[in-house]
Amino acid sequence: MSEGVQRTGRWFGLGGAALVAVGVGLLARVPALVLLGGLGVTLGAYDRLAVAPAADVTVRRSITPPEPSLGERVTVALTVRNDGDRTIPDLRVADGVPDTVRVVEGSASLGTALRPGAEATVTYEIAGGTDRCVFEPATVVVRDVVGVVARRTRVAVEPDAVTWERPAGSALLPLVPAVARRPGAVPVDEGGEGVSFYAVREHRSNDPLSRVDWNRYARTGDLSTVEFRREQSATVVVVVDARAAAAVAPRPDAETAVERSTAAAVALVEGLPEDGHAVGIAAYSPQRAWLDPGTTEVHRRRARELLRTDRAFTATPDGREPDVRRLLARLPTAANVVFLSPLCDDDAAAFARRLAANGHPVTVVSPDPTAADTAGHRLARLERAERLRLLRAAGLAVHDWGPNEALRRVTERAWRDGR
Repeated sequence: MSEGVQRTGRWFGLGGAALVAVGVGLLARVPALVLLGGLGVTLGAYDRLAVAPAADVTVRRSITPPEPSLGERVTVALTVRNDGDRTIPDLRVADGVPDTVRVVEGSASLGTALRPGAEATVTYEIAGGTDRCVFEPATVVVRDVVGVVARRTRVAVEPDAVTWERPAGSALLPLVPAVARRPGAVPVDEGGEGVSFYAVREHRSNDPLSRVDWNRYARTGDLSTVEFRREQSATVVVVVDARAAAAVAPRPDAETAVERSTAAAVALVEGLPEDGHAVGIAAYSPQRAWLDPGTTEVHRRRARELLRTDRAFTATPDGREPDVRRLLARLPTAANVVFLSPLCDDDAAAFARRLAANGHPVTVVSPDPTAADTAGHRLARLERAERLRLLRAAGLAVHDWGPNEALRRVTERAWRDGR
């Protein structure tokens, strides 16, 4: 805990003005002006001698849910209690909200008077977290009854962090089979090393004994070899639709589709390398952003930093169109592409089809930004639904991410449906 006392300057210059008033009152023989000036001198003296109340308070924080899923809102309640034996006439508290999240409902600060033993609570909601977000100490300011002197204190409050959980399954999404050549977790329709049964064939002299079907040998006397479905790791590029046209939301206080897509991209960067997949980052935006695929922890940190700070992911209005040709040229041959887009216009859908036409296995995760409160909004929702349908008909794996749905639900549904 750290604290300091400072003058607020509320009555700055009052003493000088009071002396002038006294002088003028004496010269002009106006008793009322002399009396008023005397009052001002008294108040000026109080300003210099006043002592700030003691900041004898306890602050606690509650976080609900304590382990939110990615994309889920979190409710934070900050409670302050006056543990002293005197009333605090002016108490102000501001929570240390992490820079990596934003307050989407309520306020993270309060101002009140507090009697001894009394409590006050402020409740607000945060969203946009992608991993472990650490709170700064809360700031507590107590003032005297007229507000001329303040005691400022910074208080560390527990719990001091909230961690958004990644969806279950290290790969997060079932990837479309690619032509990579490293062992990994993308199934291909070939026999070889793996974990799931593929076929039984005749035994060959160089087959390992561990793959001999001994049960069949005991029944028939014939040697045969069990093959498993071969699995390969993939090169994956996560492309975020960060155009200004994609920065839309179903409500003014909701996260935009760009913010949700960026959060999902961070989760993919964290999860995909755990299965040996090399993951890169790109922006479908007038502003260029690119990170070559990689798997190391240093690479993951670079990817997180790029997604959080690069101008390409801020959806700044720009009259230019994305340089699709340049982006396609940078994609590794046959790399899996996870395209994060609300599909709010035909350009985004056309880009997804062009990726597939260039030989890339494409998975589309589409945060739904539509509303249905007006005729125009309902039409936009129908148009978006048609784009999703056409992409699925073209053979792309498309996952619709509802406006109030945690990403974990989307990934669970994707694994259940098999794509």
